[in-house]
Amino acid sequence: MEPKRLTKEHFLGLNVPLRLYHQIVDNGVDLHWHEFYEFCYITKGSGVNIINGSPVPLQAGSMFLLTPADFHEIYPNPGETLELYNVVFAEEILSEELREVLFARFRWYSAYVEPHEHQRICAEFETIGTEMTTLRLGHSIMVKGALERLLLELARRDDTSASSLEVLVSSHRAAPIRKALVHIQHYFREEIRLEDAANQARLAPNYFSECFKETTGVNFQTYVQNLRISFAQSLLLASKIPVTDVCYASGFRSIAHFNRAFKMKTGVSPRQYRQQETVSSTEVY
Repeated sequence: MEPKRLTKEHFLGLNVPLRLYHQIVDNGVDLHWHEFYEFCYITKGSGVNIINGSPVPLQAGSMFLLTPADFHEIYPNPGETLELYNVVFAEEILSEELREVLFARFRWYSAYVEPHEHQRICAEFETIGTEMTTLRLGHSIMVKGALERLLLELARRDDTSASSLEVLVSSHRAAPIRKALVHIQHYFREEIRLEDAANQARLAPNYFSECFKETTGVNFQTYVQNLRISFAQSLLLASKIPVTDVCYASGFRSIAHFNRAFKMKTGVSPRQYRQQETVSSTEVY
């Protein structure tokens, strides 16, 4: 069975760009992904956040941001209970300037807040909750301001080194396609066309295609397909869901195409890949 997909309609509702949740996690949160962005801050307890198959330790002060391209599961450590703030939001709530800063990289963010900063961070979440409850004059401005300050705190604290592609697209010459690359990275599991990506870059499709290949080294279709295969590899190893479900969850529309593309990229079928990697990880121990 495919991991749970959390939809905008269920968590955000119509015409609501943001929701705040204050949660207690004692039994874990099973593997899932979202159609929206998720920002979390751990206020109590310890555990692990398994993001795209990679475990990230959690403790009071941990914060992270996930995009629609990420899947994860959360588990408290034995005998522990996790308490956290969780803000889910649509991309359109963010200012253009913040999007440029925040999405200059293509991966999820993770950082840690020192204990002496804890009260200040919690106050921002409390502001969001109060403003969304009282609906006083200018509440949407206050909510947006608090969220943007939180996201900037995360971006400033994250010290993960940038990938070679991120360094490349940070150059002035590649600037026109940066937005398109971010859009592709976040929505490759959806049906995405070259024309859509070109619109993000505000370039004509033919010219965009040339710029895209010059920047990334591959054409648009190959780039999207490689992202889908990489996602499928992570999902195959992080879960036991059937290969067919992995296929569609990764953005492929045909199991035959998925099997063919996967084998061309990795040299083995998806099923063989899962078996080989499972055996390899077992042999390590």
